[in-house]
Amino acid sequence: MGVEVSSIGAGLPLIVVGLAAIAIWSGGVIRGDGGDSGDQTIAVLRCPDDLTKTVPAQRVATVESGVNAQVIAGPTVPKTEPFGLRLTDGRETVGAMTVRFLPASGMFKVQSFVDANCHVGQVQSLAVPGQGPLPEIPNWADVRIVLLGRSYRFNLGAGDQIRVNFGPFVP
Repeated sequence: MGVEVSSIGAGLPLIVVGLAAIAIWSGGVIRGDGGDSGDQTIAVLRCPDDLTKTVPAQRVATVESGVNAQVIAGPTVPKTEPFGLRLTDGRETVGAMTVRFLPASGMFKVQSFVDANCHVGQVQSLAVPGQGPLPEIPNWADVRIVLLGRSYRFNLGAGDQIRVNFGPFVP
């Protein structure tokens, strides 16, 4: 009848379809590690002024001591990308941290934390006194951070927004 079917050139479209399926399955990111470790991007600080060098400026929030439930990521902002917090007291920078929310565990991974003098900071549990430094902060759990010799209460909470509470620690 004059109609001939050929498979020549059919391989390329199948490869494209396969790559698209992988991209969709992995959330739009093709990576070589085979899983979601939550550490795709690490934002490391040496000093607070490094915030906009390690995190896009639109993902950095200034958080003044005394704030209660400040929205740092609204409903339309991606929650799993790293974000930066410039922590201030009396409008002076006392520290900075970079954090990534891990929705599967409900934890906030502290990627980097420094005080205004560029010393590495530590996050301490208030629920379990004497526990060592926390690498992750549970959703809405109060923790203690020390910046420039002053203690602060700090927590992060995620839902459709990410919010922060930051203020003086009163035992």
